[in-house]
Amino acid sequence: MPLPPVLPSAPPLLAHLQRLRCALAVAEQGSTVQAARALHLSQSSVARAVEQLEAATGLALFHRHARGMQASQASAALLRRAERALAHLAGEPGRGAGQRPHWLAVPLARGVSGAQLQTLVALGRSLSLSAAAAELDLSPAAVHQRLAQLEQWAGRALFIRSRSGLRATPAGELMLTSAKRCLAELAQADEELSLQCGRAIGRMVIGTLPFSTGLLLPRAIEEVLRLYPGMQITVIDGTYPALLQQLAQADIDLMVGALRPQLDHRDLAQEVWFRDRLAVFVRAGHRLAARKSLRWTHLADAQWVLPMPDTPAEAVFLQALQEAGLPLQPGHLRVNSAVMMQALLQDSDRLALMSPRQLEREVRAGLLVQLPVPVRTLRTIGVVQRADYLPTPAAAHLLELFRTMGRQLSP
Repeated sequence: MPLPPVLPSAPPLLAHLQRLRCALAVAEQGSTVQAARALHLSQSSVARAVEQLEAATGLALFHRHARGMQASQASAALLRRAERALAHLAGEPGRGAGQRPHWLAVPLARGVSGAQLQTLVALGRSLSLSAAAAELDLSPAAVHQRLAQLEQWAGRALFIRSRSGLRATPAGELMLTSAKRCLAELAQADEELSLQCGRAIGRMVIGTLPFSTGLLLPRAIEEVLRLYPGMQITVIDGTYPALLQQLAQADIDLMVGALRPQLDHRDLAQEVWFRDRLAVFVRAGHRLAARKSLRWTHLADAQWVLPMPDTPAEAVFLQALQEAGLPLQPGHLRVNSAVMMQALLQDSDRLALMSPRQLEREVRAGLLVQLPVPVRTLRTIGVVQRADYLPTPAAAHLLELFRTMGRQLSP
């Protein structure tokens, strides 16, 4: 499923990126005079930028006194998000915040505009100057000019141009990821700002792995939407590698489902919620459905809907076959959709290895039957998120709901 476009819902704070820089510099330097020196701007322009940001947000961001300016408590969340957003632009994604140069030392972080970041993301998505121009309602020449400025800051080409379109260079991929993470931080800042102003708006995109969260996710989402009625939550499904890439690039906020034993991505972290067992299912009326006892050897000639390759369910399935001394039958059928899996089971004599929690309703309705075949290995269900991810209040509440439900579901 394609991701919803980012640009139409770009956060309002993105238009205040330069003012956010000025405010953050004042908070770090202690005065508009020192901030102006660090930013190579005039003191009056820095002071004016801070006042304009205070007017736009409705917050008194600083306490002003004779010795300088001190960030107010009301500004803490906003300035923290601003610092994180600029830090993403200050170094290679995946490096710890302490390993990156300070944002003031990086021309891109110190000077890029929100419009230029949007242009970079549009180019990365469409790989076409004309398509990006149409998306942004700009001329191709204007898009080319913004790209030239970005490449000047990067000191190298970000895209390779050809007759078939654009292709991101390694430097372009890194800058694109940094830009997306910066935009995500600003979107989260806007969400937190709305809560401070008594409104609950925001956007969260959750990637789900098939056959993992059918009972868990809907309940948690409904609870979050009850407490934060203005939230827009999008749930997409996909394969493990595709969702990992989208998560690393901040196209999605969280990935939930069956975890792998090892997460080979230095920039991501996973958290286990509970252990889930798997079982063999068939349609009601299947010749094996009435058996009281079965062994895997009884299934030697069975036709299966196999788990997807390189998944925990496939590992469990292959281990069970190996322990029973059974070969993997030729003619594989695999699906990546729970709905299609259930349809195939109900309309054929195939077997499938599924989570009993996923099929509770179908079993109660008399559509599917769990076979009494021992499946000893468990799989782990949990979440993968960016290692430096700072959840908004709504996302934090969702994660806590998941943890609570996971404790209740643990065998």
